[in-house]
Amino acid sequence: MTATLLALALALGVAPAPAQEVVVRNDAALDDTFDMSDYVAWLDYPECAISVLTPAAEDLPLSIDVIRFYLGSSQGNQDGQETLVQLGIQQLAAGEQPTGFGDWAWGEEAFFVSVSSTTLTDLSLDQPDAGLYPLEVTGGSIAVWICPPDPTTGEGWPFVSSLDTSGVVIHSGSPDAGNFIFYGGSVMRLSDLGASGSWIIRAVQTAGGGSGGGDGGSGDGADGGSGDGGSGDGGSGGDTGLVVTVDSITPASAVAGEAVEIAILGSGFEPGATATIGGLAVSAVDVPGHTALSGRSPSGLPAGTHDVTVSNPSGDTDTLIAAFTVSEVEGEPATDDGGCGCSAGGAGAVGLAWLVGPLALWRRRS
Repeated sequence: MTATLLALALALGVAPAPAQEVVVRNDAALDDTFDMSDYVAWLDYPECAISVLTPAAEDLPLSIDVIRFYLGSSQGNQDGQETLVQLGIQQLAAGEQPTGFGDWAWGEEAFFVSVSSTTLTDLSLDQPDAGLYPLEVTGGSIAVWICPPDPTTGEGWPFVSSLDTSGVVIHSGSPDAGNFIFYGGSVMRLSDLGASGSWIIRAVQTAGGGSGGGDGGSGDGADGGSGDGGSGDGGSGGDTGLVVTVDSITPASAVAGEAVEIAILGSGFEPGATATIGGLAVSAVDVPGHTALSGRSPSGLPAGTHDVTVSNPSGDTDTLIAAFTVSEVEGEPATDDGGCGCSAGGAGAVGLAWLVGPLALWRRRS
């Protein structure tokens, strides 16, 4: 809507139309089914599927609030198994290639999803209660990274044998452009490994357009609604000297030996803030705004109640006493793999699969 039409709508008391759903994608599939012409790529941490997505100029600006992708099963019999997926998003200038692992504008965030050969998976970026916010895109491209979990989490993608795996689906009939893989510590084109086609990874502005980027409504003006979702700080110049307050942690409990995704809510959080639970560091910390911090709880916490502390780079800290509870589960070892179905030798077997070439990597579904 142009400025003139917007002014006229406001003068007449007519609310502007809500944002329409926009799907940014590389794959050219006419339907959303995983068929026998498609492939599954089983990746071993820290290998990642990367899709560089470029919105059409007429669709900008966008508030990306969903990442949609296919995590399928090569034989179909891994379907329904739950696994952990790591998501990160880079913002790139037009024509720029994705850079190194962890150079995120949004994330890194972990999501539990179910393997499915019939249904696309939606990962919501719009979860304010968990400290997640949509990614605002005003130009250029975004690189969406889908990665398997760090093995220290005890999770892994379902894997039984080289012919019975789950992984990100490649639509083999789509153009190769814009598709990369993080492999061997560097970003490579997917086609360099002998695979043709595109990852089925899409960025979506849903019909509602999300809740807006960053936490621009937090009230101190430092965020300014810049809304990159992951970093969301709008520049650190106005952050120095904030007084940090910890109000709550969600979830507030875990099982011994288990690491869970947590969100700490409060106020005065600065970019670069750190958190501890029971004196042990929270990992993968992200500060999308002054009121929220997300991360992963330490798995080494003993049973009992533990204090939650947030510390700003300025040195200011606050502690919520006895806010996180760790319980023992009788008869269940602390190193349980969460039921992912992975064999103890899975990682080594997959590493070997990478070495024997594309025919071992890209599995046809039969």
